[in-house]
Amino acid sequence: MTTADDYVQLADFLCERGHTESEVDRIIAKVKEYENHTQVNSVMDSIGTGNLDLTSLINEALAEPAE
Repeated sequence: MTTADDYVQLADFLCERGHTESEVDRIIAKVKEYENHTQVNSVMDSIGTGNLDLTSLINEALAEPAE
């Protein structure tokens, strides 16, 4: 199960990569959406094992219009 600390770590990682606060919010929203649809492994487990391409997820989140 993902904890709030996991999202803080992800946000920190994304900020270090140069993403804006708005982009980080959009990316984390996409990660949470993905996690809600994940039944076998959590998103964080998938990232940790390399089963989830984080770059593709970031690109997908940023390609969608901001709400």
